[in-house]
Amino acid sequence: MGDVMKRLLRAVRLERDAFVWMDLNDRATGDGLILVAATTVLFALAAPSSLLGLVTSLGGITLIIRALIQAAFFWLVYSGLTYAIGKFLLDGGGSYATVLRIAGFAYPTLLVALATDVLISSAVLSFIVGSLWFLAIVAAGVRYTADLPLPKAALAAGGGFIAWIIVQRIFAGGLLL
Repeated sequence: MGDVMKRLLRAVRLERDAFVWMDLNDRATGDGLILVAATTVLFALAAPSSLLGLVTSLGGITLIIRALIQAAFFWLVYSGLTYAIGKFLLDGGGSYATVLRIAGFAYPTLLVALATDVLISSAVLSFIVGSLWFLAIVAAGVRYTADLPLPKAALAAGGGFIAWIIVQRIFAGGLLL
């Protein structure tokens, strides 16, 4: 787990070698999944009702499993949307697997939203501020893997996020209109 944390810190610092490793090493996919799951559990610990209290009840276990499934679904779909935008709309390169790994390593930075939630009273603004670092890491990774200039890579990362929100609203039964 020490190697995963070292690579996570390199990704958080936007170091190019972290993205090269993710591109060349299949093990990074499993590491990304672990980071997504661990971050989801940390979000559950920060919830108004403690994770420890949730585990004692069957409903609590169901909530945790649901949260893990939703996080994995976000990870898979967001990565696909970002890859598709970078590859097909912006004429980049790369592979879905690499974007998946990058998003997995960027996922823990969403915990910044918890810290900003204490400082900012608006939940929407807190979510946006908390998502910026995530998007910066994904943009830096897409820049490397898709061989795109930074503005286009940022457009792919942000476009994937907006597309995810639209997909989520469609599955929730209501459009943004």
